[in-house]
Amino acid sequence: MTTRDDATRAQDAAPSGTGPPEGYVLRLDAPARTWTDAFPVGNGRLGAMVHGGTDHEHLQVNDDTCWSGAPHDAPPAPVGPLGVDGGPGVLRRARRLLEDDDPLGAEAELARLQSGWTQAYQPLVDVLLDHPAAAGESGYRRTLDLGTGVVTTTWRSAADVAWRQDVLVSHPDQALLLVREAAAPDDARTVPPRTPGELAGPWAGPVPDSAAPDGPVPDSSGPDGSGPDGREARVRLVSPHPWVVAPGAAGDGPREVVVVASVDMPSHVLPDYVDDPDPVRYGGRAVRAAVALAVLVDGDDASAQVVDGAVHVRGAHRLRVVLTTATDLDVATGTLHGDRGRVVADALATLAAAVADVDGVGARHVADHASLMDRVRLDLGSGRDVPDLPLDERLVRHARGAPDPHLAVLAFQHGRYLTVAGSRPGTLPLNLQGIWNDRVQPPWNANYTLNINTGMSYWPTLVGDLAECHEPLLTWLARLAVAGTGTARTLYGARGWVAHHNSDAWCFTGPTGRGQDSASWSAWPFGGVWLARHVVDHHDWTGDDDALRRLWPVVRGAALFVVDTLVELPDGTLGTSPATSPENRYLLPDGRAASVSVSTTSDLAMARDLLEQVRRLAPVARDHDEDLRAAVDGALERLPTERVGVDGRLAEWRTDVADAEPGHRHQSHLYRVHPGTSIDPDTAPLLAAAAARTLDARGPDSTGWSLAWRLALRARLRDGDGVATLVDAFLHPVDADPPGLAVPDAAAPPDAAAPAHRGGVYRSLLCAHPPFQVDGNLGFTAGVAEALVQAHRLGADGVREVHLLPALPPAWRDGRVQGLRLRGGLRLVDLSWRDGRVERAELASDRALVVDVREGGADARRQVAVRPGRPAVVGPGG
Repeated sequence: MTTRDDATRAQDAAPSGTGPPEGYVLRLDAPARTWTDAFPVGNGRLGAMVHGGTDHEHLQVNDDTCWSGAPHDAPPAPVGPLGVDGGPGVLRRARRLLEDDDPLGAEAELARLQSGWTQAYQPLVDVLLDHPAAAGESGYRRTLDLGTGVVTTTWRSAADVAWRQDVLVSHPDQALLLVREAAAPDDARTVPPRTPGELAGPWAGPVPDSAAPDGPVPDSSGPDGSGPDGREARVRLVSPHPWVVAPGAAGDGPREVVVVASVDMPSHVLPDYVDDPDPVRYGGRAVRAAVALAVLVDGDDASAQVVDGAVHVRGAHRLRVVLTTATDLDVATGTLHGDRGRVVADALATLAAAVADVDGVGARHVADHASLMDRVRLDLGSGRDVPDLPLDERLVRHARGAPDPHLAVLAFQHGRYLTVAGSRPGTLPLNLQGIWNDRVQPPWNANYTLNINTGMSYWPTLVGDLAECHEPLLTWLARLAVAGTGTARTLYGARGWVAHHNSDAWCFTGPTGRGQDSASWSAWPFGGVWLARHVVDHHDWTGDDDALRRLWPVVRGAALFVVDTLVELPDGTLGTSPATSPENRYLLPDGRAASVSVSTTSDLAMARDLLEQVRRLAPVARDHDEDLRAAVDGALERLPTERVGVDGRLAEWRTDVADAEPGHRHQSHLYRVHPGTSIDPDTAPLLAAAAARTLDARGPDSTGWSLAWRLALRARLRDGDGVATLVDAFLHPVDADPPGLAVPDAAAPPDAAAPAHRGGVYRSLLCAHPPFQVDGNLGFTAGVAEALVQAHRLGADGVREVHLLPALPPAWRDGRVQGLRLRGGLRLVDLSWRDGRVERAELASDRALVVDVREGGADARRQVAVRPGRPAVVGPGG
């Protein structure tokens, strides 16, 4: 793992032409009009969306432990009826129906196994700051500094007073901090910008009550405390949930007041697509949450008091809001302790600790956040020549053809930022929306969608040198595996563990629905097989044998489930029946769509990949079970590999059938291209070419997260032109504004309707499915890294290949990347290129290694020795 000293040395060594962390800034020149316009901040547990209002600021706050529902007492119960032979009997009947060419009958049979839905990730509270005299639009600018994790808003009020507001969520202090302050009258037209190193300036030490940061502010307030300097404000808490304990004073002083409140999450929430008269229910067993808020004011006549649960502020030239939260959910065990008093006490204790040294909160936050973000730097030839325009205008210009490679740099670092802000040790893993959600019934319950999205969310953690941010997924997987053992036994009569396409904080593992969900997503039992890949990848990158042994039950249990559920087919091969290809369907001869089949390509690819990893890593994990080894070897001998269809594409189904949706967003049958590593143009050229034709046939548009996945696939297939096309497609602004700036679809006739599933990004750079899903942002980061370097292959001699610039887009002719992590414990300390050719590469490792280095489309390789403390430098010709 890179140390802070490593990151500092890399930063110090960076040339002036490389985009520095202070260049990683998202900017918009208007307050948020919609939730997706806001900028996210977070510390892994506590998240907020900052809207940047002047007279009315809105911070929408989440806590990652706020979910509806409660821990399960037993495996999910199928709706049934199952019959005397239970779940295994349902599977046997479905197989017989498939043998009789009745896939729709098999789907109806499998619907008996459906067992309801996951619970939903919940919003917690909103912090509303009403500040009428600060209203103004002049000079407005709102930025999110990815390098520091601070959202800064600056503007001038109607009274021509310059205002500045900074918002952050600190991991060291586990607190949200908002600071709003006015400039001195002499400097009222501008607020001097601060560099990242100076960002914590006003918080670094106490500010005298008689002085604002830039000098005294005369008291121009009227008798009621209002006035042109805007020193009257109101801070209040609201929640989408009923208050159990309404906001009230928990501490009161002349310049510091504390408010505390408590809510219970819903005991049950149904997805927003389910037709039910009572979709949100309160009153049962549920998460108990508390919010503690302190308001601190500075100024000669400053005062704050709590009136009807809201904080009324008068005479302050600086206002600081500190917020903390607590719940009764223990993330490590997935249990609820139920003690409301303890929850309130925990929130207040964290608040008291933060307020005791509030002047240091900002500096501690920036140091902590930057220690992670500074590890990786990227420049794609833009250097410091970045358009001086807000992000939304840049996105529109780029979509119209104006070169702006720095947008891809921002999107790459944005994915790393969202990982740092949304996933830290001790938290729950990132859900569909990370830790940011404003709805009680969010899209798809903002749950863990295992058939691509949860896995994609963690693709950039290891390559992006954020291995500690991988921990929440791995810890939760260990709990999911335990929960899935009962489901495997009950529904499949199998050993090991199973998870289907959806899960939640409570480790739901059953097929979703009440007998009416589509089998195309519900009847997919490979969630555990897919996610076990993350345990393997963690070891491949970090070499942490202890972590592999600790998490081996996740991998071993998934493999046991596979070997127990494989069936012998008439041709003597092993396969899966029933089988689906996640969320996709095919056409029957009569034109009806079906989703259940036998031995789908994705099933076989995932099964093969998992079993190969078990065979490779079992000795490292000290798993000497000869029966398991024999079962794995026997299965691998009889599992078919992918095949090429009559149309030249990589076949998705066992037989050549017509697609119900040719441009479908999922491409799970390409699993062994990515996230697997077995198919590439060298090791399997025919299958790689067929995979490329599959992507061609899928078309140019899709959902935002699918574009990110296709970007990674094109990179693995070493298609730089394809990478470029998908980068542009991903950066398509779905909410271009004003209307006159709407981006035309050049491939469509003038009167054509917009594509039904065209994704891209919102003006804040959040990924649009649409709606917002964080996995697309994270998948984009991983895909860009794949285009720049790959180290997935081991040669027959056991030497790892490091492929530099394997899929470089033509527009990125010059550039530099520093700090990426590679498989095998390698670090790409530095890679610079010019005119598409490597200028210099530096590789490092904590153990002695020999690697084969190749560049671009060349076949030639040079063998390089890498030793601890002696990085290997590779340049042209040597």
